[in-house]
Amino acid sequence: MSKKNIDMTEGKPLELLTAFTIPMILGNVFQQLYTMVDTMVVGKFVSKDALAAVGATGAILFLMISIIIGFTVGTAIVTAQTAGAKDTEGIRAIFSTGFYIIIIETVALCIIGNLGSKPALRLLNTPEDIINQADLYLRINFSSCIAPIMYNVISQFMRSLGDSKTPLYALIISSVLNIILDLLFVIVFHMGVAGVAVATEISQFVSAFYCLIVTWKKFPEYIPLKGQWKINGGIIKTILKFGIPMALQNMLVSFGMMFVQSTINNYGTNIVAGYTAGNKVDQIGIQFMNSVGSAISTYAGQNYGAKKLKRLFEGLKASLVLNFLLSLILALVIIVFGRFIVLLFLKTSETEAISVAVRYLIIVSSFYLFCGISNIFQSFLRGVNYVTVPTSASIVELVVKIGIAFGFSYLFGYNGIWWAWPISWIITDVFLYGYYFFVSKPHLKKIMSD
Repeated sequence: MSKKNIDMTEGKPLELLTAFTIPMILGNVFQQLYTMVDTMVVGKFVSKDALAAVGATGAILFLMISIIIGFTVGTAIVTAQTAGAKDTEGIRAIFSTGFYIIIIETVALCIIGNLGSKPALRLLNTPEDIINQADLYLRINFSSCIAPIMYNVISQFMRSLGDSKTPLYALIISSVLNIILDLLFVIVFHMGVAGVAVATEISQFVSAFYCLIVTWKKFPEYIPLKGQWKINGGIIKTILKFGIPMALQNMLVSFGMMFVQSTINNYGTNIVAGYTAGNKVDQIGIQFMNSVGSAISTYAGQNYGAKKLKRLFEGLKASLVLNFLLSLILALVIIVFGRFIVLLFLKTSETEAISVAVRYLIIVSSFYLFCGISNIFQSFLRGVNYVTVPTSASIVELVVKIGIAFGFSYLFGYNGIWWAWPISWIITDVFLYGYYFFVSKPHLKKIMSD
């Protein structure tokens, strides 16, 4: 493996995970800035209805991204295990196969997304005064979905090889471009929600091509040679082994979000706008926990491929320590400064929406620790070939989240919905830790040795 990148099979786990996680956190935060800036611009320079329209698409777009990430994570795990085994030819075959995955995913999502956007919005009880704007925003995103697909496949490939910095640089460049284009299309050309959607897609194309060019230059030994650009059936089978459960898991999570979104939509545009603003801030916070999860997945994959059992358990403990520190800092920042951050999205006159956003943020951020634990155990288990358990955990989380959202909204109104997040995280953690302690840890000790 190139010395320019992080080899997770050597060195102190906590230091390695921290060094690998920090660029990923920054990268994931910048990636969230795409939709965050969209929300800020339409909320400040268009209207509250436009803000609610963009927010009403959140669950559907999350479903799209979930499918994309499901298969890219599958590719990433296979790449990490192959890199840990120092198999250069195997990595070339993965790289080649990944391009065919990009094409297939793009065609499927573009067709399904355009045909299903309006029916999906109606299914979610989207208010009639914002449904046309929301539909337009969705159609633009689905029509150009090759950009986020390409970026995610290539960036995950690079991270699996130990390079978490290049994807960060790509996102910094494209995020700055997105801000400029958002303001240009909305303020100068008055394109409304269409303007922020187009700006996002152009920026994502830039980040995708940047990663592709750097990969070609930085990892020439892993680029397929002439005659090697073909689909490898064995690799497809292995990727699907990881990717299908991950995609199903993410789809289940997104279906849960869609149900919750539908429940929130019943309370009207003010509540939808408040939830949208709060959720955008929350998604930035969640990226910290997601990044730790992605780091332990790469770490576990490389060390599993290198057959280093002791380092697997050391890395898991280190990731839990890192998660504790990050979740504590995040909760304090959001609780103290949440209202000021929310004002980036909403006008000061929107007092009801602001109140909704702040209440949501206080409840959810106070339990980030448990969100992080869930991400870590799911990612660790995937990295060591336990691919179905995280999906089972997602079913548990989905059922609990829907049950709490429905029951608590009936008992306490929309404020009760926000408790669906922390309660579902805690119950999922109990399920995952029980499986790890009683099943996977003894099995790993049995089949592996340093």
